[in-house]
Amino acid sequence: MEKTTYKLLMCILAAAAMAPAQAQTATESVLHNFASNLPAGWAPWATPIRDSAGNLYGTTIGGGTGGHGVVYKVDTAGHETILHSFTGGTDGGTPYGGVIRDSDGNLYGTAYGGGTAGAGVVYKLNPAGQEAVLYNFTGGADGGFPYAGVIRDSAGNLYGTASSGGSGFLQSGYGVVYKLSAAGQQTVLYTFTGGFDGGSPFAGVIADGAGNLYGTAGYGGTEGKGVVYKLTAAGQESVLYSFTGGADGGYPNSVIRDSSGNLYGTTYGGGNLAGFGVVYELNTAGHQTVLYSFTGGADGGSPESGVIRDASGNLYGTTHGGGASSAGVVYKLAGSQETVLYSFTGAADGSEPIAGVILDSAGNLYGATYGGGVARAGVVYKLDAAGQETVLYGFAGAAGGTSPDALERDSAGNFYGTAFSGGAANAGVVFKLSAAGQETVLYSFTGGADGGEPAGGVIQDSSGNLYGTAVVGGAAGYGVVYKLTAAGQQTVLHSFTAGTDGAYPYAGVVRDSAGNLYGDTSAGGTANAGVIYKVNAAGTETVLYAFTGGADGSEPNPGLIRDSAGNLYGTTYRGGASNAGVVFKVSPAGKETVLYTFTGGADGGQPESGVIRDAAGNFYGTVAQGGSAGWGVVYTLSTTGQETVLYNFTIGFGGGAAVIRDPAGNLYGTIYQDAAAGYGAVYELDAAGSFNVLYNFTGGDDGGQPEGPLSRDSSANLYGTANMGGASGGGVVFKVTPP
Repeated sequence: MEKTTYKLLMCILAAAAMAPAQAQTATESVLHNFASNLPAGWAPWATPIRDSAGNLYGTTIGGGTGGHGVVYKVDTAGHETILHSFTGGTDGGTPYGGVIRDSDGNLYGTAYGGGTAGAGVVYKLNPAGQEAVLYNFTGGADGGFPYAGVIRDSAGNLYGTASSGGSGFLQSGYGVVYKLSAAGQQTVLYTFTGGFDGGSPFAGVIADGAGNLYGTAGYGGTEGKGVVYKLTAAGQESVLYSFTGGADGGYPNSVIRDSSGNLYGTTYGGGNLAGFGVVYELNTAGHQTVLYSFTGGADGGSPESGVIRDASGNLYGTTHGGGASSAGVVYKLAGSQETVLYSFTGAADGSEPIAGVILDSAGNLYGATYGGGVARAGVVYKLDAAGQETVLYGFAGAAGGTSPDALERDSAGNFYGTAFSGGAANAGVVFKLSAAGQETVLYSFTGGADGGEPAGGVIQDSSGNLYGTAVVGGAAGYGVVYKLTAAGQQTVLHSFTAGTDGAYPYAGVVRDSAGNLYGDTSAGGTANAGVIYKVNAAGTETVLYAFTGGADGSEPNPGLIRDSAGNLYGTTYRGGASNAGVVFKVSPAGKETVLYTFTGGADGGQPESGVIRDAAGNFYGTVAQGGSAGWGVVYTLSTTGQETVLYNFTIGFGGGAAVIRDPAGNLYGTIYQDAAAGYGAVYELDAAGSFNVLYNFTGGDDGGQPEGPLSRDSSANLYGTANMGGASGGGVVFKVTPP
């Protein structure tokens, strides 16, 4: 059910094709702003640097007050200072690359996105935290989307790579090596073609005393698995080595150089065993020697950063995976002898060290992990010469939650809902929002036995107890069904095992008058295609139906409904004759009936939400794909199984969210991404089939990318959530008032 980057791109490219009128006839007001997920930043990607006083500096790719990453400083006492919080606008966003520091304390780096053209920037940050954009990439001949940081020469010139763009051979767009003068003048030193010379330089460059630059390109070469290259000061490129993807490795990371001119590096893939990467040496004659081939087991696997080298010639680095807990390792290589210095557990000590390490004069190593830590948002760590790890700083979550989901509204106008992330452990929260917009966190998940990442909202009984699901966590890690009392006491009613009982309950629950709960899981069951389940008040689960993944459907969606006779109705994302999903009915006795099978053609396919039902028994819903333009449809299904397409979306994930219906037969829903600004919309489809956009989100203070279902009050106001934007960058609860 995930929205892919490719599909997002296609939406943007096709935006001009949006057919319906875009007149905004309604007014939006933000009822509550959720804080940016992890205001202190999350997911440190690049290796930190260290000053002479022992302070560490680095970047995160997410979080911050703007939600697009930060530049941070961690002092020797473990105190973090946010030096800059990216907005994703003209200042840049998502800084995959780290920073360098000059003698005056200024920091220099790149941001992958943002800038005036949205293709990234080079920036300078002074000691007071004032950012200056030194260069805005256009994504054209000058390159775009710089993935790596920069280096700096004694004259103040900066050198780096951009992973795409360029205007060389056939306008290739395979990236460039550039120079940026102290005055901000950019010069493209080399444009990759994606052929034998390489393409997509995700790693940066290093320089020798003669002004030659060395680096790697992640793809291209004779076998398409990447190259190591040299670039002279005159811009002449020579390929020093072309990887085959076999025993020599494939998809290289950054390199270092010793005083004799030998280069050392790692590859993410390839190697002698299962393709978990290698550490290699490349001598000045271009001869490559594999020093170590990772197995993906206890020794680690899939390094995503290069190595460093001590005075004795030992190499140090990290692997993203492998290790005793499959959470990555820090290793030392003496010749071809590998020693695992530390194996991450994936818990408070960190997980998935994508960044490499640095070494101090006492032999201590410093680095950062992408995940793990108390808030599962990464840590900055120190590893002493004896292999003892100390977490210097663990990135922390937004206490009030981030990325809200479906809302439940009581008679007093209070809202209840869940936020997928944030909270004390960054595992999500259950919240209450007063009619005036005051938030109270009712429960903060730990991600452990109590569950984590609640995604389906909550329902409330007459005593004020709330019921819902969490996608992960629980005794076996595959999610839970829970009850939360009005006093905030949580009880896990069922913990999924990923066996016949199901796994990953993205959907919430419905409840009958006897207190039984009903829901579905997207996986697990006898065929790992998901189940429909019942949990009684005592917490005993019964699987009512297990999908086979065939004609009966596979991967049931959120949005299960129940009629007065106890029948359950819903949709599956996959399965059916065309593997495009189905609408189904499950009787109280557990008999499934397929009411409609989508073809993925003109009728649509891949529903991502359930159905609603009118008094006559007709169903209404949306699908995410198919239809006349390929972007999904709004449909109705009669009691005899006859499908009618009510509207064909022409852009923007329109079929992702469920619809609601008013007494006059008008339907209301949300579009995840629209043509106006790309941040989604609220729409009305009237009974005559006329499609009207009520409100276009801007992605700013008003929010953006609404995914959850809407609700409607007696005055025809619409309420919902947007999972990004807002004043604090973490999404909003909104109200749309009709004209």
